[in-house]
Amino acid sequence: MESRPTPAQQLAAMAGYDRRLFERAGDLIVLIRDSGRTEPELATLYAQARAVADRMRAEVFSSWPHGTLRPGLDVSTATDIYAALCNIDVYATFITERTWSPEAVERWWSEAPARELLAP
Repeated sequence: MESRPTPAQQLAAMAGYDRRLFERAGDLIVLIRDSGRTEPELATLYAQARAVADRMRAEVFSSWPHGTLRPGLDVSTATDIYAALCNIDVYATFITERTWSPEAVERWWSEAPARELLAP
């Protein structure tokens, strides 16, 4: 019988994915987002990519047993919190301004969402 990853392990896997994505394509993501201010097609592309990521996270969070999220936290708000913690701007701040390594960002991202989202 296969054991299913715990919610904390699933959050850590998401953090690892985000770290690799931003490490490899962060400059491109920022270019598309910022160019979207004047290029409607790029604004649409960026919004669509964010919506896909939000839907995937909401699906994961919705799959967890009742009581996994902190009391009073719904899936929509959990998705918002994850997006606020784990995004290209936070990654760039840690890497360029605070001189964290990508590994350190991933470690923090593996811990911070679990503290914010999961019931004690």
